[in-house]
Amino acid sequence: MATVGANELALLTVGLDENARMVFQTQYASEKKDRTLAVLIAFFWGADRIYLGQIGLGIVKILTIWIFVWWLIDLFTAAERADDFNRAKAHEIANSLRSAGGAL
Repeated sequence: MATVGANELALLTVGLDENARMVFQTQYASEKKDRTLAVLIAFFWGADRIYLGQIGLGIVKILTIWIFVWWLIDLFTAAERADDFNRAKAHEIANSLRSAGGAL
């Protein structure tokens, strides 16, 4: 999947009042992960799984001393996994704001 774009984020905030939209933008900006950093972490340290919230898999990956195939696959999929993390985080934030009463 592609990066989480402005149009997708705008669709997630449809029905939220202006304050809830500001909270959404602030919270999303503070919790989203950078695709480039995910790839760099995957390339140099192999800890991209930890960076993207997959703590258990990250520890297993590091303890297996970066089995080359796993490292190579993660190198090419880290950016997409960062996009998936960001998309899921955006949905999570929007849904929690709706349930908290931020909708019109």
